[in-house]
Amino acid sequence: MSDHERMSSPPELYEGDDDYSRLARRNRRIRGVAWVVVISLIIAGGGSTILLTLFG
Repeated sequence: MSDHERMSSPPELYEGDDDYSRLARRNRRIRGVAWVVVISLIIAGGGSTILLTLFG
């Protein structure tokens, strides 16, 4: 981006862009953690069911 384009736009627009990318990364990280939790709960639940069936 040239200096002329940068000077013609208010600086708030550039900060908003940074905030949006930060929020997008945060939401992606939250979704990733949520999927890991869901998958680990399914695996742990399935594993305990198998152990209960074998030794119960």
